[in-house]
Amino acid sequence: IVADMLSGAIACIGFTWIASPACTELEVVMMDWLGKMLDLPKEFLACSGGKGGGVIQGTASESTLVALLGAKAKKVKEVKELHPEWDEHTILGKLVGYCSDQAHSSVERAGLLGGVKLRSVLSENHRMRGDALEKAIEKDLAEGLIPFYAVVTLGTTNSCAFDYLDECGPVGNKHNVWIHVDAAYAGSAFICPEYR
Repeated sequence: IVADMLSGAIACIGFTWIASPACTELEVVMMDWLGKMLDLPKEFLACSGGKGGGVIQGTASESTLVALLGAKAKKVKEVKELHPEWDEHTILGKLVGYCSDQAHSSVERAGLLGGVKLRSVLSENHRMRGDALEKAIEKDLAEGLIPFYAVVTLGTTNSCAFDYLDECGPVGNKHNVWIHVDAAYAGSAFICPEYR
């Protein structure tokens, strides 16, 4: 609310940093406020001096798409460095992402809009487990595909179930897969210390 009041008082159109540096800087500071309210590790914050930080998207669906596109661009760049002989079309045809069978339909739409395959990982009691994600990734690696992205949901919209982030995160790190945490439905509860 304070950030919204401040941006209203600044009264500028926030297109880019060059056009409106005050709005951009306010967004950076406000995202750090949110990160601190959630008690995220400092490397997730812009004020840490590292690669942390965030941006505000208009909707949860938009944030899923933006994360997928970011992960896709990052992986294409990495693969081109390893295989300079591969063209972008070849790489894109091999990319595969993952989500729980309980994930919101916006995740599937993001895959369609992003032009990549998305695998639905069978959940256990409505929750995706790390070993199920790893099996799906290893199966695709064996088939010559390139795992690049996985959505871990904290609060599915149909049952408010929480995927096992503590299991799926290390699987993502092990296989260099971007983990997008979808906490649109229940993530605001993490402001309360007892729900973290």
